[in-house]
Amino acid sequence: MTTAFETYELEPGAREKFDLLLGELARAYEAEGRLGGDEAVTALKSAIGRPFRRRPGRLDAGPLLEAACGLANALPIARRVLECASLLDWECWEGTGLAEDISSNLHTTELVGPDGHIYAESARVGLLVSERGTDYPISSHSGEETYLVIAGVAEWTVGAQDYTPQPPGSLVHHPAWVPHGRRTANEPFLGAWRWSGDLDLSSFSVSE
Repeated sequence: MTTAFETYELEPGAREKFDLLLGELARAYEAEGRLGGDEAVTALKSAIGRPFRRRPGRLDAGPLLEAACGLANALPIARRVLECASLLDWECWEGTGLAEDISSNLHTTELVGPDGHIYAESARVGLLVSERGTDYPISSHSGEETYLVIAGVAEWTVGAQDYTPQPPGSLVHHPAWVPHGRRTANEPFLGAWRWSGDLDLSSFSVSE
């Protein structure tokens, strides 16, 4: 992710919507019961009301985001995400070994963290929206990670497990360096993710 930021003054109504999104994500990760989840909760709560920044020239995931949030199975927090859609800077997720045609189907934004809209050094928390019919290959990274499934049923494999459908409301944990993958079928997917521990994004690589 880029580190070129501009301070951006939000209108009061927009600030309230963004802070409500952070608060709802904090409540969701409070249910995780792991140290990394607790670190994400602390980062999210501490971010409320703090200076907001943007990365110029980023992508707009609007149509894909609307499609995912409009699914019948979407959690109520999806409405909060849509309310903040115009505030969020998206980019295609890129990583070592990730094919361009897959990367172009994966739009991510970091809400809180070293590269987030709100700076934090202890954790990364963001969103990812994926096109339907996308096979995110088996990969691993140094940070331990947990996804909150917000909309769309994606299939996950973690370690040696078979691919298993994970409906909205699921918390899917990836321990550090444990290979994992995700695939979507006939509907898009929206999830929140948090990284804790080693936050080096360059550690990501696709397994051979």
